[in-house]
Amino acid sequence: MTTAPRFRLKFGLKLFLSHFLAVLLVSGSIGTFFYFNAIDSLVQSLRSRLQNSAAFLSQGIDARNLEDIHSADDVKNTVYVDTLGKLRRLRRSNSDIAFLYIMRKIDDRIVFVVDSDETDQQALPGREYTKAPDLLRSGFTAPSVTDKPYRDEWGVFLSGYAPLRNGDGKYLIGIDMRADEVDRKLHEIRLTGLLSLLASLLLALIFALYFSKNLTGRINPMIRRCQQIAMGRFDGTITMRTFDEFDELIAAFNTMSDELARARARADRAITDLEHARDNLEIHVQERTRDLKDALEKVQVLTGMLPICSSCKKIRDDKGYWQQVEQFVSMHTGAQFSHGLCPECANRLYGDILKRDDPLSQ
Repeated sequence: MTTAPRFRLKFGLKLFLSHFLAVLLVSGSIGTFFYFNAIDSLVQSLRSRLQNSAAFLSQGIDARNLEDIHSADDVKNTVYVDTLGKLRRLRRSNSDIAFLYIMRKIDDRIVFVVDSDETDQQALPGREYTKAPDLLRSGFTAPSVTDKPYRDEWGVFLSGYAPLRNGDGKYLIGIDMRADEVDRKLHEIRLTGLLSLLASLLLALIFALYFSKNLTGRINPMIRRCQQIAMGRFDGTITMRTFDEFDELIAAFNTMSDELARARARADRAITDLEHARDNLEIHVQERTRDLKDALEKVQVLTGMLPICSSCKKIRDDKGYWQQVEQFVSMHTGAQFSHGLCPECANRLYGDILKRDDPLSQ
């Protein structure tokens, strides 16, 4: 004996969940791939732009012109003023750039030469830059870009570096992009990814609902038809068209229903015939039983002590009446008698006549 499970999911819900999760998994995987790929592409694009910009700007400044700028007292130097103005114009022309600056390496120390900052936090010539990242140090010999934002006393930045022309590994130009600009661009990508995820969820929901409703909408009529057949209703048919393999299944259901209806009709006719045969058989049995009973009664009458007259040979029946032997036997056996004379009686009764008529006796 089987028992129903305590927890059971309907087939339509299973279809919905399976297709929803499948579509969500596929679209989510694709969306996640493109999301991280977009972030990586953005970061790589920013790094490439910073590196190319630094390399381009480094070729426009000759490091030999900066040899006389060493301290804050040199801020009125014509070369310093011209270089500072040039850096500020470049920074203002690109909103993504926070700072442009030129640095000099003196042994292990790194100091500012020109800083484009227009606030009171501007680094004057000769100011040492402590806690310089390793990529900045490598920027004195080759273009380099930080792989992730870093924090210093001026804020959080993503920076690119390139050695100045004719600097002999002692001068570089640096470009700082504020991390908030990077975050803004990353936020735009995250927002786009979130919208893409929501669109994927909506698509998965719509697709799963459509597929589940469509499939259960095809199955439910067949379930109802099976229930009708189980209750003995064979006269119905399924008229739904799906234009796929379900049409063949529906046709098989209708054929099965027709065959069951015909089989039911044949069974009903057979049952009716059997009932008639049974009734006829009972009638015949009753008739034969009655005949046998009558015959048995007659036999019982003939088998036993029969009172018979010793003179006239009449037989007394069970009601006290005397009947001729032939009449009594005919009533109880159905035998018919024909009358004649035996030779002894004929001789006794008609002996004289017989002798006279017989030529052999003369």
